[in-house]
Amino acid sequence: MTRKKQAKHKENKLIKKVAWSEEVEEHRKKLIECVERYAKAQQEVLSIPGTSVIEDIQYAMSLLYEEYRANTWPDRFEHKYDLSLAESPTKEALVAGRILEEYSDLTTVLHRDLNYDIYWAVNETGEILDKAIGYDNHLEESDSMEDFSLHIVL
Repeated sequence: MTRKKQAKHKENKLIKKVAWSEEVEEHRKKLIECVERYAKAQQEVLSIPGTSVIEDIQYAMSLLYEEYRANTWPDRFEHKYDLSLAESPTKEALVAGRILEEYSDLTTVLHRDLNYDIYWAVNETGEILDKAIGYDNHLEESDSMEDFSLHIVL
C-alpha cells in the first residue's frame, strides 16, 4: 500500500531546471553583480594587515547570525553586540558577510522560487563565485583527480 502512494507521488513531482533560461537572465545578472561586489569586499578585507579572509569573514558571519537571531526571536535571544560600532577589520568583514548573505539568498531563490535543481543551483552559483574571486581552477583539480583515479583502476 505504501509503495503505490510513493509511485503516485513520484509521477506528480515537478521536474527541476538544470540550465539557465532566458526568463531568469536578470536574476543571473544580479547574482554576478553580487559576487563581483563580494570579490571587491574580500579584497578590502585582505588589504588590511594581519587579516585572514576566511577567519575574519567567518567571524563576521557569526556576528550577523547572532544579530539575525536577536531580531527574529527577541524573546529568546538578546542583542550581544552593536554591529554599527564595529571597527576595522571587522567593519569590512561585516560588509563582505552581508554580501555573502545576499549571494546565499539569490541562490535560494533559484531553487525555491524559480524551480531549479538545488544541486545545479549551488554548483552553478559556486562557479560564478569562484570566478569572481579568482579561484577558477577547482574544475581542473577535480578533473586531474578523476584522471588519477582512472589510471589507478586501469
